[in-house]
Amino acid sequence: MYRDGSLVEIRIWQVRRSSKFPNGMKYALYLIGPPPERRAIIGYDNHHGKGDHRHAEGLETPIDVVSVSALLRQFRREVAEYLGEKGIVLKGAS
Repeated sequence: MYRDGSLVEIRIWQVRRSSKFPNGMKYALYLIGPPPERRAIIGYDNHHGKGDHRHAEGLETPIDVVSVSALLRQFRREVAEYLGEKGIVLKGAS
């Protein structure tokens, strides 16, 4: 949890490759805002029926996922940028 009360949730599962999960992974990466609202600020997931997509500012947009590490780097950059705007420095972010 960050000093403003926001938090990050990262869940990644290795699953059998299928038409539902062609890259062999299921994931949900979210930056959740501070209380009391606790709304999703930034999110990436690939639940069945929607494929790989990004959530931000109430909108969902499709994304291409090259690898888990690239997805995590992108998510971390966006979290660092959001927190930086609030004066919170995310260690190791660049």
